[in-house]
Parts: sequence; structure tokens; C-alpha cells
Amino acid sequence: MRLRKRKIYDLSPDEVFLDEKEIPGLSRERREGMIEKPISREAFLTFSIILLFFGWILFGRVFWLQIVRGKELEQRAESNSIQTLYIEPPRGIIYDRNGKELAFNEAYKDDLGIIRYRRVSRHPYAFSHVLGFVGDISSEDIEKEGRIAGVPEIGKSGIEQTYNDILRGKPGKQDRELNVRGTVIAEGPMIQPREGENISLTIDAELQEAFWKTFDDTVRAHDFLGGAGVIFSINDGEILSLVSLPSFDVNAFSRGLEPKEAKEIFSDGRAPIFNRALSGAFAPGSTIKPFLALAALEERVIDPNRQLYSSGALTIPDPFRKGAVSRFGDWRAHGFVDMRRAIAVSSNVYFYTVGGGYEDITGLGVSRIKLWLNRFGFDGTTGIDILGERAGFLPDPEWKKTAHPENPIWRIGDTYHISIGQGDVLVTPLGIARGLAMIATGGKKITPHLLKKNVPVVENYLPINPVNYSIVREGMFGVTRPGGTASSLGSFPFSIAGKTGSAETSAEQRTHSWFIGYAPYENPRIGIVVFLESGPRANSVGAVHVVSEIFRWIQEHEENNILVR
Repeated sequence: MRLRKRKIYDLSPDEVFLDEKEIPGLSRERREGMIEKPISREAFLTFSIILLFFGWILFGRVFWLQIVRGKELEQRAESNSIQTLYIEPPRGIIYDRNGKELAFNEAYKDDLGIIRYRRVSRHPYAFSHVLGFVGDISSEDIEKEGRIAGVPEIGKSGIEQTYNDILRGKPGKQDRELNVRGTVIAEGPMIQPREGENISLTIDAELQEAFWKTFDDTVRAHDFLGGAGVIFSINDGEILSLVSLPSFDVNAFSRGLEPKEAKEIFSDGRAPIFNRALSGAFAPGSTIKPFLALAALEERVIDPNRQLYSSGALTIPDPFRKGAVSRFGDWRAHGFVDMRRAIAVSSNVYFYTVGGGYEDITGLGVSRIKLWLNRFGFDGTTGIDILGERAGFLPDPEWKKTAHPENPIWRIGDTYHISIGQGDVLVTPLGIARGLAMIATGGKKITPHLLKKNVPVVENYLPINPVNYSIVREGMFGVTRPGGTASSLGSFPFSIAGKTGSAETSAEQRTHSWFIGYAPYENPRIGIVVFLESGPRANSVGAVHVVSEIFRWIQEHEENNILVR
């Protein structure tokens, strides 16, 4: 055992206290051996006063801090001592059907040195209405979805808006303790942000770029106000391309609109933000005729082989002017035409007759026309996964009473007009695309969509006699054959069926130009709708030109397998 060396200034207890057991004669009862010095009264009183004085001071200070200023100091402590730093998550990347990036994130540091993300599209004009854009969360957004700490931006339109909850991710955060000067004195553990989920679209990026460029060139060169188009898989509704003109630079919204850019976009009378493909409703013109033909066949209004004569106009007595006649023109004299030929050459007189009736043919009448167009979905929306879709519109006598009190009577001329897609009947490009798919597939009702899904398609059909579908399809095939209104489309190595259309607008000497169709004719794979808005009536170039150019591109890019679905 190691002995501790005692220092000279060490004291032991037995050197201080008396031990009665070790000292003979020491009496404990007589308090012998105890050191005693009583506290004086004056000292006790002084000590008590001092203790009471400082006690009152302490009590007063506690009362002041806890009661008088307690709430204020509590709030200051909470707001100033602990700060939560939120870390923005990068949004999910959007890919096309072939794995090509369409929208991604570009990292940068803000003025405080915090890493932020800027949304970037590789095709800012061609995809502006498909992808849409992101922007700062507004008070309206907070009312709809609530405030989301750490997520400064939200999808405002297009796919970015529809799938915002999937794309935005979850922010990270870190608690930091600050002193009264705002200096960080401690940091808690960091919770890393979780990136948004990536999604893949049904769009083919190369086809989209080509389709948009063909549209843009045509609109600019031939003085159209704008246009819209969709190319889709005829059997399952996958959208391969969707464009709306004019378009805009979607990246401008991510980097922050300059005043000049904002003025160009929002002051443009052509409304570039407006998605004409699904939100614009327009008179369909003669593209409505195949649907009228199917309705007439199902209602047995006319034998498809019966020939009607078109001299260039249909005239009927005017019931309001004795001896006068009302004349409803055709775009040319076609002679005798049956149903197939009437579709191919787009005879107005034929469809005036099957729609409104003439001589011994009763016609469908406005009620049955509306009933059948509704069955093809013209009065509803398609359910596409982009917000803002508009339904078409089908007028009737009750509507006219309200809309035109100065001329409330529904006349035979009103029925004639809707029978050729004029007057007040309106469709959207996407809505007529769904109707086109029913004709091409024998009644299959598809739901157009942009998100690539690995789920089975639930098939639902519009029950129509298959023979009647075949008759109408034969007429549409005749459109692209010699003598048809789109015979230039008959030169491709694959067969195309379709229907052209033109519709007068409210503007003088201006017309819309339409084409709806599918290919191949024998085994439909893709459908196409092209709409050019309000061009000069004298235009020799219209929707058929756009269709021809894009089918030529498809032919030259067989590796994209557009026609193999």
C-alpha cells in the first residue's frame, strides 16, 4: 500500500474537536467540551432584514418577467432562439415515352447562398401547353391546398399542375439555435429533402417538336390566328403529340418574367397561354358529317346507296315570305352522290337532306342530331389529365329562345346549318378526336391521357351496327382517294382515311380549316386532328398541308415506330 505523505498544513478532525471519550473527567450533561458563542439579537435582526429585502427584490423581478412581460418574452424566446431552416426539394424529372428528358432542374444559389432549383424545359415552345409552368405559391394556391413550408413554387398549368403532388417532393429541414444577435450558436440534425418522383409521358418528343414546327410555320406563313392538333393512339388514348398555337417560352416563367416578356405574353390578342387543343371550342365544319352519316344509318333515315342530286344548292319555300325561297348553298355542284361519295366530296346538299330533311326524306331533325352527337361525346369532356378542358356545345330550340329572344323560333335552316357543322355547334379538337376513335375502332370509347400508365385499358363501346361503321369508314377513305377533298394524302405508302372541314367565323372573309383522320386505314393505329384558326378564305393551304407534312416526317422516321402501336 502506498502511504500518502501528509502536508504540514493538513488538519485532522481530532485536532479540532474534543473527543469526550478520550478525555477523562469530561461531562457531556454539563456541556463540557463544547465550544459556544451565541448570535446577538442585533445580528439576527440585521440578517433577517437583508434576507427579506433581497427576497422582495427577487419576487418583484420574477413577477415582472413572468406575469407582466411573460407572453412577450415567451414569443421572443421562441422566435429568436430557435429557427427552422427549410431545404427546397428538387422537383421530379419529366420524361417522354422513350426516356428523353422534357423538364428538369437547374441548381443555383440565391442571395443568401441557399441552393434553389429553377425548372427548365428542353423544348420551351413546343411543350409549353403540355408541360405547363411552375410559379410562386399565391394566396389562391394556399386557399386550395394550404401552405407547404419549404416548397416555394407550385405547378400552375399543364402536367406540372396536374401531377404537382407527385413532382414536388418533400422539403428537408434543420433547427438552428440563435443568440440575441442572430448568430448561430448550435445546429440540430439535418433532415435531407426528398426529391419529387419522376414521371414518364406518352408524348414522343421528336414527333412533338416536328408537329409543333409544322404548325408554327403554317400559321405564320398563311396568316392564321392560331391552331391546335393532337396525334394519339387510336386504341388506348395515349397522346403522342399535342400542340396549341401560338405558344410561349415556358422557361421564362421559371427564370422570372421580365416586364417586356410579360407584356408580350399577356397582352397578345391571340392568347398564347390559352390551350386551344382542349379549352378552345370551335365550329367543326364538315368534319361533323361522318357522325351525321352514322346517325342517319342507325335511324334508317336513308339507304346508304341511294343517290341524291346536288346542283350546288338546296332551295326551299320561305314560310315567312310568300313566293320567296331560301337557298342553302353547297361548295360546288357534285351531281348524284350516295353516302360514301357524299363524305368523300363533302356534299352539303346531301347532309342538309339527311340532317334536316327534304322532299320525301324526313331527316334526323335537331333532337336526334343532338342525341347522337352527345353519344359521340361532343357535349362533354374527354377526361384528359390536364386541367381546364372545356366541353363542346350543341344548340337546340330551347337554347335559341333564351340566347336569341329577338329571333327565338327554331327554323329548318338552323337544322341545316348544324348538319354541316356551322351555326352555333361547337367542338374542341380533343373532343372530336375521341369521336374519331369511335369511328375508326368500331365504337371504342377511349380516354385521352398524357401520363404513361401500365394498367389495362377498360374497353367500353358505343353500340352501332358494324356494317354502318364500315360504310362511313369507306367514305372517309374516299376522302384521300382521287376526287376526294384530301386526295394529296393518297400518295403515302400507308393508307389514310379522314375528313376535311372548313367553317365560317364571325370575322369577315375568314374561315377555320380542319382535318380529322387515322392510319393505316385497314388496321387503325394512330388518329390525327389538325385545326387552323381563322385564316383568309382564299387560302389554298390549310389543315391538309399540316397533315401531309407530319405524315411525311413519320414516314422518314420509321425508327420512331409511330405507326406501330
